[in-house]
Amino acid sequence: MHFAKAVHFKETGISKVIQKSQSLSGQVDLTNLFLLSFHDRDPLASRVSAGGWYVSSARRKDGLRGRFLSSNALIALVDLRDAVDDGLAAIAELAGLDEQRRIAILALADQSGQGNIAAKCYDAGATHFLDIANPYADLEQAIKFAYRYVENVHGGAKATNDFNRLLIQAGEQWSFSKLAISQNWISEKLRSNLSAVNFDIYPVTGIYRILAAEERLRVRGAMGRLRAGATQAAVAHLLHGEKIIHHLHDSGDKIQGSLERVSDNETDLGWTGRDLLSGLRNGSAARNWMRRRLANHHKIGLVMFGLKNFATINAAYGRAIGDEIMRRIGQRLITETMAHPLDNCLVARMDGQNFVVATQLESASDEIANTYTDYAEELLSKVFAPISIEARDIGLVARAGVAISEESADETLLVRRATLALAEAMLSDALPLRVSNSSEKNILLEQQLEADLVHALERGDIAIALQPQIKVRTGQLVGAEALARWDHPTLGFLGAATLFSVAERAGLMELLSSHIHKLAFETAGQWPESLSFLRLSINITAGDLANADFVKNMMRGIDHAGFEAARTTLEITESELIGDLKSAARRLAALQEQGLQIAIDDFGTGYSSLAYLKNLPLDYLKIDSGLTSDISGSSKDQVVVKSIIKMGHSLGLSVIAEGVETEAQLATLADQGCEYFQGFLRSGPISAEEFEIFALLSN
Repeated sequence: MHFAKAVHFKETGISKVIQKSQSLSGQVDLTNLFLLSFHDRDPLASRVSAGGWYVSSARRKDGLRGRFLSSNALIALVDLRDAVDDGLAAIAELAGLDEQRRIAILALADQSGQGNIAAKCYDAGATHFLDIANPYADLEQAIKFAYRYVENVHGGAKATNDFNRLLIQAGEQWSFSKLAISQNWISEKLRSNLSAVNFDIYPVTGIYRILAAEERLRVRGAMGRLRAGATQAAVAHLLHGEKIIHHLHDSGDKIQGSLERVSDNETDLGWTGRDLLSGLRNGSAARNWMRRRLANHHKIGLVMFGLKNFATINAAYGRAIGDEIMRRIGQRLITETMAHPLDNCLVARMDGQNFVVATQLESASDEIANTYTDYAEELLSKVFAPISIEARDIGLVARAGVAISEESADETLLVRRATLALAEAMLSDALPLRVSNSSEKNILLEQQLEADLVHALERGDIAIALQPQIKVRTGQLVGAEALARWDHPTLGFLGAATLFSVAERAGLMELLSSHIHKLAFETAGQWPESLSFLRLSINITAGDLANADFVKNMMRGIDHAGFEAARTTLEITESELIGDLKSAARRLAALQEQGLQIAIDDFGTGYSSLAYLKNLPLDYLKIDSGLTSDISGSSKDQVVVKSIIKMGHSLGLSVIAEGVETEAQLATLADQGCEYFQGFLRSGPISAEEFEIFALLSN
C-alpha cells in the first residue's frame, strides 16, 4: 500500500493531508492510533483525538493483539501510570507482533519514584518514551515523533507489504466511499464472521439491518456525531448476542469502520456510560466520576449548563436541528475544556438540554471558587455562542449554575446544589449564571422532606386551611379560599410554598394537586345547610390545565363530594406559565359552562398578565398581596392599584384584593370600587372546624 508524505502540522494540533491509495486491498492508515490506558482511557483518548488522530482505545490488555490489529494502526500509545507491570507486558506483546520494529510504540509513564522506567520500556520493545510528569513534557509532539518514525519506516518500503497484509487480514473492517459505490470494501474476515449478512446487496447497511432496535439507536447516535463534525466515534452494541465496540472514522472521502469484540468480563463498555446523541458521558457515568473523587477527599467544582430556549428551537426548527445542536454543544465543550488536565475534568450530558463540566480542584477556598466561577462564565459565553446550521444562525439562550463541593462525599448533594443554582438562573433574565447558596445541610433537609411527602400523602398529614373572603363594603362573608398545609410530624405546620416546592422537586405535583382538590371539595361538601351560600375557591396549576382529562376530573371531584359546581371558583396563579393558552382557554370555558367561575390569582407578579386577561375566560381578578400592602403608601402606589381595579371592571371582572391587613388599606379599596378582600384584617387561614364557627358568627 502506498503512503504519500504530505503532512502539515499546526501549533494546536495536527492537520493531516494524506494521499491515500485507491486500492481496495487494504485499510491501514498512518493517522490511526491505538491507545491502551488502564485507568485514564477516556480522558486520554479525548485529548489525543483532539489533535486529529483516529483513536481506538482499550483499558484492558486481554486480547491485546487482536484489538491492536483490528484498529488498523501502526502507532500504539501505552499508558503505564499506576500499572507499570501490566504496561510493560503489553509493550512486549505488541512488540512481538513484528520483529522488524515497524510499529511505533510510545510508552507514557510517570518516571518519578519509578527508577529507570524508560530503560525498562525500551527493553520491552517501546520505540519512544515520554515522562508525563516532566513539566516540559509535550504529548502532542511525542506522538508526532512516533508518526515520523512510522512514516520513515513505511515510506514506500516493499518489505512492509507483508506486515500490512497481516494487519488487514486479521481485522473485521469495512469502508464506505462517499465518492463511488465501486470503492466500498468489506474485509474477508468480516464477511466470514457475518455470513448471514448479504454485503453484495447491502454493502452499506448490511450490519445495521441485523441489529435490534435499541442497537440501531446507538449506531444512529454515533453517525450523528460524525455528521456534527467529529472525525471519529465509537459505539458499543450487541451483534448476534456478542458485545462489540464499533469504531467509526470519517476521513473526508470515506467512512471506515472496524469491529472490536470484547469479553464478557469487560465491565466498562459504554453501554450505560455514554450519551447516544452527543457522545459525551451520561448522567450515570458523571455521578460515578464525582463519587470516586469525593470518596478520595478531593474537592470538585461543578458547572451545570441548561438551554433556556431549547423547547422553542425544537418547535421552530424541528427535532433534527435540536439534536444537531446538542451534538455541537458537546463538541464545543470538549474543545473548550482541553486546556485542563483531562483526567481531572469531566464533560457530560446529564439529561435533556443540561450539560455539566466538573473539575477536580486543589481546594475549596474563596479564591479558587471565584476563579472557577470566572471559568464557568467563560465557558458559558464561548460554548453557547450562536450555532450556524443550514445557513441559519441559531441563537442559544443558556444559563449556568455553579457549586463547589463541601465536606460531604455525596455527589448527589453536589449535583442538587448545582441544579438549584441553574434553576434560579433559568428564572432570571439579567443574570445568566448563579452560584449555589444552598448548604449541604439545607439540601439534606429538602431531600428528607421529599421522602417524607410520599408518606404524608398516605398518612393524611396534608390538611386544608380556609381563608375567609369578605365583601369590602358590607363586611359580609361570601366564601373561602382553600389553602394546603403540611402537618409535619417533627417540623410542625409547613406552608403551601414549602409544600409545593418540595412536591415539584420530588415530581409529585400532579398527585399533590389532585389530593388537595379532593380534600377541599370534601371539606366544603360537609358545610352545614346554613352555609350553603358560601363559595369555595381552589388553586389550579399550569400542570392541571395541561392535563387532557382536567375538565372530567374536576367535575368528577365536585360530584363525588356532593358540592355545587356553581359555588366553585378556580384560581390560576398568574406567575404559573401556561404553555398552551388556547387549550387552557377551551378547558376553562367548558368548566364555565358547568357553572364554575375562573379567577387570576396573584395578579401583577408574573409576565403573562395581559396575555391571560386577553385569552382566558375569566370572572375574577385577584390583586397580589404585595400590591395591596403598598396601597396606603405613595400616590404612585395607589395609582397602580386603582388602574388594575379599573382595568378589571372594564373587562367585566370582579376584583378581589389579597393581603389586606389595615383599615386604611380597606378604606382605600372601598374608594376604588374593589368588591372583595381577604387578609389578616379579618382572618388568616384557619382550620375547617374553626371556619364553620367563624362563618356562623359572621352572618
